[in-house]
Amino acid sequence: MDLKYQLVLAGGGARGSYQIGVWKALRELNIEVDMVIGTSVGSINGAAFVCGAFEQAEYLWKTLDMPTLFDITYDKEDGEPGSVEYIESILKNKGLDTSTLKGYLEQVIDEEVLRNSPVDYALVTVSLTKMKPVILFKKDIPEGKVVDFILASSAVPGFKKQEIDGELYLDGGFYDNLPINVLIEHGYKNIIAVSNAAIGVYRRVQQSDAKILYIENQQIEGGILEFDPELAARNMLLGYLDGMKAFGKFIGKNYYISDNATHDYAKPLTDREIEMLCLNVKKSKRFVTESVLQFSLLRTLRNNTDGVLTAKRVFFAGMEITANMFGIEKIRAYTPEQLITKIMAAYRSAKSAHRQIMKEKNNFFKNLIDKIWDKNRIRFNGKAAKKLYLGQVLIDKDNPSINLITTTEHLIANLFIYLILWRRKKIKKDRR
Repeated sequence: MDLKYQLVLAGGGARGSYQIGVWKALRELNIEVDMVIGTSVGSINGAAFVCGAFEQAEYLWKTLDMPTLFDITYDKEDGEPGSVEYIESILKNKGLDTSTLKGYLEQVIDEEVLRNSPVDYALVTVSLTKMKPVILFKKDIPEGKVVDFILASSAVPGFKKQEIDGELYLDGGFYDNLPINVLIEHGYKNIIAVSNAAIGVYRRVQQSDAKILYIENQQIEGGILEFDPELAARNMLLGYLDGMKAFGKFIGKNYYISDNATHDYAKPLTDREIEMLCLNVKKSKRFVTESVLQFSLLRTLRNNTDGVLTAKRVFFAGMEITANMFGIEKIRAYTPEQLITKIMAAYRSAKSAHRQIMKEKNNFFKNLIDKIWDKNRIRFNGKAAKKLYLGQVLIDKDNPSINLITTTEHLIANLFIYLILWRRKKIKKDRR
């Protein structure tokens, strides 16, 4: 029997574009879902999911902005869309009119298709009239009212009040923005919970034997009313990468690295290399004992893995730390070779810039000394001066400098670059 999952989609307004990226990953991975529940924008994306309307939903997120989505005309005095002044002007006019949004939802969400789908569906909203939460499965939603109740679930402050049959509703995020408990109470066991890193009420998850896979990211951009195609495209990419990572297609804590290294210089550490790097750590230590330094290195590496250190995970953690030190872009997929290539290119660029700055510094001090001191009476031990700085600080491409005190991350990055240079040199030697 094939494993089936249940999907929980959180509220978060415009941040909901992230969920479309996760959906794309689930499609590519052929993950079978038999139940979807959503709050607010999660109820919108969830209904599109049940209808199988991925292309339509993706297109809307990539094309719609605030003025188009809410049929807005505004004066310059009200400020640009998204500004504080603009939001204040909306509230003065009793909120955004959602009639245009409703029209777009009716294009994407076919009520008949949703009701006939083998995938069950539920949403969360709050009745203002009765002052209580309302959780509706698709069998409980009155005929012809699916889109109306989706709008009720999505009635964030700033929208005009949603009224259905004389009853006023409020955004479901005021009761439970990530309604995992609803599925647990109904006996579901394999839950995928997609959060948008948005404000809302998050209820403590009940203890159960259900397996819950969280897919979330604090890097999601934009406010809940900041509907913008560029932000949506970025958040969708982020959601896609996180979805793929959640199912083991990428590894890494902050980067997305495929686990299919083909070159020898991009493979896990060998015992010989570990021994070599340990010797370099001993040589580079300053003002700390060897045990303290080793503990700091291991702790930092472990914090960049899932907590278990292996030769493979240490290598990838070192790669991520080094990439982050150079500010290499995170939100894209890499093979190990691609990320290492970017790291080494950044290193060469920084090294070149550093040499130029040091040359200028040396010329300045040389000229200064020549003017002040009698060079026949001043002696410098060049070799001793060089030893003082060996192995200390990874060259910073934005602010090249040499410092006696180095962070653990800088030391790991130094060791990683040293390792790659050593491997490449060894490969060339072995080919001769």
